[in-house]
Amino acid sequence: MNTPKGTRALPAWLRVLARMDFVAAVALTVIAPLALLARALRASRREELWALLRYWRASSLLMVTVYLLIGERRVAFPAGLAARLLIARTLLGDRATAGRGGWYDPWRRLTAGYCLAGAALTAPMLQGLIADELPALCRAYVEPTQEFGALLHPGVPREALGRAGLVGLGLFLAGAAVVQVGGRRRGLA
Repeated sequence: MNTPKGTRALPAWLRVLARMDFVAAVALTVIAPLALLARALRASRREELWALLRYWRASSLLMVTVYLLIGERRVAFPAGLAARLLIARTLLGDRATAGRGGWYDPWRRLTAGYCLAGAALTAPMLQGLIADELPALCRAYVEPTQEFGALLHPGVPREALGRAGLVGLGLFLAGAAVVQVGGRRRGLA
């Protein structure tokens, strides 16, 4: 990302930290759960499959956040914080598969801890929602997502991917409302 006029260049350490967090997020929240899902399907582990379904439902907000960041939509900052907290809540609330052995439980604990720590460390990015000039921390997190967007969607304008993120956010919120209302009607919420 080019440094916009009137803003300072990002410190190298901040750029490295944001990239390391992005790589860790992809490894822990995409690659590892896909491998666990394949393993659970192959072994017909129903409890683990349902737990992973709950995880993917929660983590879809993280994917939406990536698209919002690609398009430099400021709503990405509270969405990212909410995604990390929602993932941690979902994983820590999963007691059905706890203590069953295998890779799921250690991944669940590690990912929940990563998400909680990440939420605490990135909470200052909320200032990016209202600041006139995007703070350095926020700009550092935009860079790797834009590179990812260019790799995954070559030739698609960033603005279009940001709009897709807004649509995804709307769908996520509508889905969450439907699940909440449906749970209340069944006495589950």
